[in-house]
Amino acid sequence: MLTYVYALVRAAKRPRLRGPPAAMPGGEPVRTLAAGEDLWLLVSTVPAAAYGEEALEAGMQDLDWVGPRALAHQAVVEQFLACRAVLPMQLFTLFTSDDRAMDHVLRQRARIDRILERIERHVEWGLRLTWDEQEARKAPPPHPDPAAAGSGAAYLAHKKDLLALGRDQWAAARTAADHLYQSLGREAAAARRHTDNEEAPQSRVLLDAAFLVRTDHGSAFRALLRRQARALGESGVVVSLTGPWPPYNFV
Repeated sequence: MLTYVYALVRAAKRPRLRGPPAAMPGGEPVRTLAAGEDLWLLVSTVPAAAYGEEALEAGMQDLDWVGPRALAHQAVVEQFLACRAVLPMQLFTLFTSDDRAMDHVLRQRARIDRILERIERHVEWGLRLTWDEQEARKAPPPHPDPAAAGSGAAYLAHKKDLLALGRDQWAAARTAADHLYQSLGREAAAARRHTDNEEAPQSRVLLDAAFLVRTDHGSAFRALLRRQARALGESGVVVSLTGPWPPYNFV
């Protein structure tokens, strides 16, 4: 049997599952191990035949095998989001026993404490901005010169104007996304941008980012986004906010 570790949790007393029992497929229910002052490990016992080195090597090649386990891992971690701090472990963090898991925490305790101090009473929000070209085209297009209406030259000039308009709208949308990221970043404890549009010029993703926000600032953060998103919508920008999540991107 192996010890599967989902997360480290900082809480004044032993944390408990808030919802129905959850665990890795084939594993035993989630347990909490005391790891020192206000620190707890969330673990399950799982069979070595299903989660040992050879089984993992084979399973990682199969998305149908990985998917349910990734969802189970995430579901367990999210049940403890109300604790003072949650430090999620990587998927398939395994030890040969509870004692080995505890030894690892003790050796890494100084580093763990620094991370917990940074993320305590913070959650993660995810923001994705995409450009809807069809929506942007609803803006009034330039009209051809009436004096040349009906001529081939006028048609080609009009098509050229429309292409230029599309490029201008795309450039304006990217600029607006950059400004929004900077604005929200000032309201967050930390921000991380995932997508570099310079590397993906054909992409219609304007922004894919994560923000570390104090739990008591969540409403203000969402209100700021709503205010700024109204103008973005008129430019064909689609706004998608997800969360709150454990701070996966900041540990």
